[in-house]
Amino acid sequence: MILAIYIISVIYCIYKMYNSYSKKNNDPLYATPALETLAILVMAPVLMAVDVSMTWIRLYKERKQ
Repeated sequence: MILAIYIISVIYCIYKMYNSYSKKNNDPLYATPALETLAILVMAPVLMAVDVSMTWIRLYKERKQ
């Protein structure tokens, strides 16, 4: 169970990182995001939880207005 959550969170974080590099018009394959990838491997569940909660809060505030 813990391994599955870890793998899902790593995939989610790498996907978000890839999208952020794509939006900047940098080729994600040649941008060498090595330090970000190392940080993702260590802190993936925490990063995913923070990102999901911040996204939920932002969407809630947008709907409320």
